[in-house]
Amino acid sequence: MTKKTVLVLGGTGRTGSHVIDKALDAGHVVHVLARRPEAVAKKHDMLKVFKGTPENADELDAAIAGCDAVIATMNNARASDSPFARIVNSPTLLTDIFGNVVAAMNEHGIRRVVQLGATGAGDSFEAAPWIFRQFIKRTNLGVAYSDHEGVEAVLVASGLDWTVGRAVGLGKKTGTVTESYVVAGKSAPKPSMQIARESVAEWLVAALDRSDLYSKTPTISVI
Repeated sequence: MTKKTVLVLGGTGRTGSHVIDKALDAGHVVHVLARRPEAVAKKHDMLKVFKGTPENADELDAAIAGCDAVIATMNNARASDSPFARIVNSPTLLTDIFGNVVAAMNEHGIRRVVQLGATGAGDSFEAAPWIFRQFIKRTNLGVAYSDHEGVEAVLVASGLDWTVGRAVGLGKKTGTVTESYVVAGKSAPKPSMQIARESVAEWLVAALDRSDLYSKTPTISVI
């Protein structure tokens, strides 16, 4: 794996914290942009934490300077984990942030970005399990999924070397990650319904070096 300087967005989250660990374990220098730097518990000589938010172009610019790639694990949060809980942010939060991210990447000559998405977004909706589709259609998860689709549209239009890993349900199932693609309305190979955050993080970091994943949106699960 080529050693890089990687900006992690969403590094204070439950998946992002694992991304920081996996990236450092791989020998990368890691930049983290956090509204509350004290929320980044990890301490490491190759870890640099910047105070701010990607919603602010100047704060994002400071954190992305000198980086070779970006990994983003942000989500459009609800007031609780309940799919019915109210959305606490703008419904287009991630889409708007990625407008800033693409602009900053272009400004600094950075090509590679790996984003954590969700199975059921975009062309994977009909291929997603029935229960996933019902939650997307009938709860506030639909707002987050619409925002994920907005991010994908921004990345498609960017011309960058992007990848979106559409994770299945985030749970405790660990192991080797399987990548599935939508073929004729079905995902092949058929994904499981769960993947551990640590396995997601390992896949996101490994994806940095995989040119075969450029411009692709695989569903990622553990079988």
